[in-house]
Amino acid sequence: MINLLKMDLYRFRRNRMMYLLLLLFCAFQIFGIYMMKQYEQPLEGGIPVSTLTESEFIQYTISQPPSWMLIYIAVFTIYFYMSEFNSGFHKNYISMRKARIYSVLSKIVILALFVAMLFLTMLIADWIGRKLFFEHTDMGDLATIIKLLISQFLLHWAFAMLILCIAMIAKNLLISLSAGFILALNVIGMVLGALESQMDGVRLTKYLLINTIVRVKDFNSPADMVHTFGVAAAVILLFGILAVRYKIREDLN
Repeated sequence: MINLLKMDLYRFRRNRMMYLLLLLFCAFQIFGIYMMKQYEQPLEGGIPVSTLTESEFIQYTISQPPSWMLIYIAVFTIYFYMSEFNSGFHKNYISMRKARIYSVLSKIVILALFVAMLFLTMLIADWIGRKLFFEHTDMGDLATIIKLLISQFLLHWAFAMLILCIAMIAKNLLISLSAGFILALNVIGMVLGALESQMDGVRLTKYLLINTIVRVKDFNSPADMVHTFGVAAAVILLFGILAVRYKIREDLN
């Protein structure tokens, strides 16, 4: 486990794609704030975007389609997994059952690290952009922003694990990227939501991962907290188990 994790950490540190994605994300995040200032539209209640606290601003940007953070996560996840698969390195340990399990766990740790770095980049870019163009850098209530960051980290990490499963099963860059973009754009959630709106009864689409990510949450509400952390935990466990079980049964190609 340690050796595989060290190998993946080495690949992660040397991965130019990772640095490029973080740089692009930072640049576009700052540019997005600039465009918000240029074409500022008041929110419901007449509140200007430029007066939002950081916790409110994060919720606002994440809820705006398309979810750019999910696209960056999908691209990195697929690239990181497929680069190892296409090189054939997996054949060195695929005959060992434990090594297969450890290889998946190692990838999951790397994905958590990338998602954490993406959120750190977002905070830095938001501070720079809001300082330059909004002249307003209030972070808001500390407890709220901590709960927001932890919950969104878990939800985005869960999305990365979902994409990892798709990449492992598809073993094809184009198919995996297409699926990742469809999920990031929430095409499935919007279609199911439209169908669900035509029927009476329980609304189940609110429990979908992407719908949970983009939904504006009240972190002082126990129901919202249970919903958010419940969905994140369920998806992490489900796709973590699926990824490990698939890797164990995977044939040598």
